[in-house]
Amino acid sequence: MKTLTLFIFAILFYTSCLFANEISKKTIPPKRPIDIDVDFKSDYFETKPWVKEFRYVVVVNKAISGNEAQSVKVYEYGELIISGKVSTGRDQFEAKGEHDAKKDSWSVTPTGFYTPSFLDRFHRSSAYGGKWSWLKGGTKMPFAIFFNGDIALHQAPKGTESALGRNVSGGCIRLPFEIASDLFARIQETEGSRIPLFKVDGTVIDDGGGKYNYRTDAFSALIIVKNKVL
Repeated sequence: MKTLTLFIFAILFYTSCLFANEISKKTIPPKRPIDIDVDFKSDYFETKPWVKEFRYVVVVNKAISGNEAQSVKVYEYGELIISGKVSTGRDQFEAKGEHDAKKDSWSVTPTGFYTPSFLDRFHRSSAYGGKWSWLKGGTKMPFAIFFNGDIALHQAPKGTESALGRNVSGGCIRLPFEIASDLFARIQETEGSRIPLFKVDGTVIDDGGGKYNYRTDAFSALIIVKNKVL
């Protein structure tokens, strides 16, 4: 009898711990990603010479109002070659299940200066998707260009193209097919390039004497995410 009582007590204790843990997960959201006050203007190619060392400069404005709201501009050697509409993050905390999210998360596209970390032509996301999406390997996000952890530029998932121009994504930057495929191919060709090192706030890293520090295993692409109402 004593053993049975102890067993029942252990089960109740374990169950209460699980319940408390679930409550904790739901009521204490993870910390919101930090936005950095950065900007980009076309004269940066002259005033910030290190920017010209990248073959491509991709500028995304995640503002939700203004002339350049939810837009992307791509420069090659300082010349504008591509422009169009994008969809960035909804910018809110979302519990597991909202928008088919697989876990609690912030749907934020953080601002800052970045460079691609890796590319995945046929990427499928396991972070979002309906109940049976796992059968297909996840939600299709083709031409993914990852640059900030799980944040990537990629083609807008099928059925979401009409929402381009509004901030409706889970944090990634959705692009029209034409831009996504073209940009992916262009950046992929630059793999193994030499680029100057820089900080996320847009300052270049030098040796203290004005000479830039470099890495030689990178993509020659600078990705800038800003939030400026123009």
